[in-house]
Amino acid sequence: MQAKQLNLVPLYVTLLVMSATVIFSIVAKSSGLVLNVTGSMPGLVYQLGHGEKGSLVSFCSPVPHSSIGQGSCPDGSMPLIKRVVGVAGDLVTASDAGIEINGQPVPNSRPLDLETKGSALPHQRGFFNLKQGEIWAAGEHPNSFDSRYFGPVKFPRD
Repeated sequence: MQAKQLNLVPLYVTLLVMSATVIFSIVAKSSGLVLNVTGSMPGLVYQLGHGEKGSLVSFCSPVPHSSIGQGSCPDGSMPLIKRVVGVAGDLVTASDAGIEINGQPVPNSRPLDLETKGSALPHQRGFFNLKQGEIWAAGEHPNSFDSRYFGPVKFPRD
């Protein structure tokens, strides 16, 4: 009687893919890379900054909202990826017309009343003097869920 040989190729391929994924995740995290799996940003992989103006940052939303998918944040939501438009010392003016940073308008920042699924969006209005460890975050397009709706974000710089 001849012994039947097992085909181990699928197992080896699976282990190879899993190993590559783990290695990519470790390298990406240590390099400040983040994978975007939503339609909120045009690209797939982004290099994160450290909270400096103009950089991209990733953080958990300070308020829950139905437009945020499930992910690794403490409330079970997905981290947001946004551009820093205001930092400590900046004066942010939030109005129905949009956002101004130190008197300069932020493009496409006029707040919406409803998100794309029809739910009401919270509104931030007034003047915000950003303190140390706070940023004002803006999305890349007008439908983004960003600081227009939840205000300054606590983001200590490295």
